[in-house]
Amino acid sequence: MVTSGDRRGGNPIIVHHDGSKTQSKRIPLTKQSFVEGWPQELIRSNPELLPVAEIEPAFSPLVAIGHEVQTSAGSIDIMFMNPRGYLTIVETKLWRNPQARREAVAQIIDYAKDVSRWTFEELEDSVRKYNQKYRKSNLGLLDTLRIDEAEEKFIIDAITRNLKLGRFLLLIVGDGIRENVEDLVDFLQRNPQLLFTLALVELQVHELDHGGSRSRLVVPQVVARTREIIRAVVKVEDKAIESIHITGMDTDIDRDKRKTRQRNTLTADDFFKLLAMTPGVGEEDVEFAKQILDDMERYGYTIKLQESSFMVWLPDPCGSDRNLTLFGVKLEGKVYVGWLPGQLRKCGLPRDIGVDFVKDSAHLFNDNINPKDDSVWKRDVPLSELREKYSEFTSILQRTVDRIIRASNKSEGESNSEGKR
Repeated sequence: MVTSGDRRGGNPIIVHHDGSKTQSKRIPLTKQSFVEGWPQELIRSNPELLPVAEIEPAFSPLVAIGHEVQTSAGSIDIMFMNPRGYLTIVETKLWRNPQARREAVAQIIDYAKDVSRWTFEELEDSVRKYNQKYRKSNLGLLDTLRIDEAEEKFIIDAITRNLKLGRFLLLIVGDGIRENVEDLVDFLQRNPQLLFTLALVELQVHELDHGGSRSRLVVPQVVARTREIIRAVVKVEDKAIESIHITGMDTDIDRDKRKTRQRNTLTADDFFKLLAMTPGVGEEDVEFAKQILDDMERYGYTIKLQESSFMVWLPDPCGSDRNLTLFGVKLEGKVYVGWLPGQLRKCGLPRDIGVDFVKDSAHLFNDNINPKDDSVWKRDVPLSELREKYSEFTSILQRTVDRIIRASNKSEGESNSEGKR
């Protein structure tokens, strides 16, 4: 049996500058002195209490957009979203018995499945209802998140994609959680199509008594969390076990101590799944995009997965922390180039190398040269069109990279010569 760690300890003591101390006493959330719904209101009004940056940084910071949100699966306690379009669903529970814990996990996943079927307009309507009640306004989602007008289309697309894929952060927040992480597996295995992250957060409340003045200290703690749910492979982490890999009914426990890498929120699997859903993008286009990514990694370039594209970068051979942008592949099924001439200039390398790359590659696609900007193509090129000229394109790309490396070596040699003088 694999269980989460034992987190019992003493009550915190606050030591003041004058040496005086404030004792604290743990109060279970089941205590009658708490007003009904107090944990919900505490979290809704103070979203910074939730350790989201520790669980999944991409979902931070939290902006409240819903309370007691009605779905076909029941009422969601609290909903948050961040300015990048990532949704967090919170369910608060008091852990009176094991059955209540299992029901909470099943319930929040049902919420996620229901919300994943929402449209942007349905989410927008829910946010307006929340704002009317709690902010006394009729603001929509984008205004609530304070999104700039120039970014509105991008954020709407990101929110729509996240809804469709179920890319949510699900938080079950309660008191005195002692959850066996194996008990989570059954629920997670039933929903491999959703790309959610789920975490259990224990909320410890301590009462402080200092000179007759009473206040409360709230301490949140992550108990267990899932890290990846891709192709029905689930990875669960908690405080006791470094990592658990679960595939089907087999469980492999790796107790070796090792650092866990922080992954990109958008994985390669995510990207290609989204690409396949894009209108006008065929199966051959998706396979070709996979080939591009594999080829570029094999050539030694850096791949950066972003919200709506993957970028191919060349680390500055002069040794700075800059990356030189070679090209990008969009979720729209198109390829584009840009910024390389200016980036080379900032690195002290000839800008003309970048301009030649843009011009030479543009000639492959019907003289696709931008007359107003020599650092970008006039239009983005569909994957199907690039596929026909891929060999020529990669030759131009390699020739450009060779020139950049030679120029950087020359620049370094000249710098060394000046140093010797």
